[in-house]
Amino acid sequence: MDLDAYIDAASNAVGLPIAPEYRRGVAGFLQGAADLAALLEQVPLDDAELVLAPVFRLPGSDDG
Repeated sequence: MDLDAYIDAASNAVGLPIAPEYRRGVAGFLQGAADLAALLEQVPLDDAELVLAPVFRLPGSDDG
């Protein structure tokens, strides 16, 4: 993963500039998050065991 390109694209997309002195820390965080995601993707999940949580709706709301 090209973290520098991702940082540039993501920061531009949300309008949040990353100062040069913080780029190394941001890259380190993103690499750690990617490593954890790769680890979690290795865990087998059985779709039959997935239980969806109920959706909270405010009383009197008209959204369903």
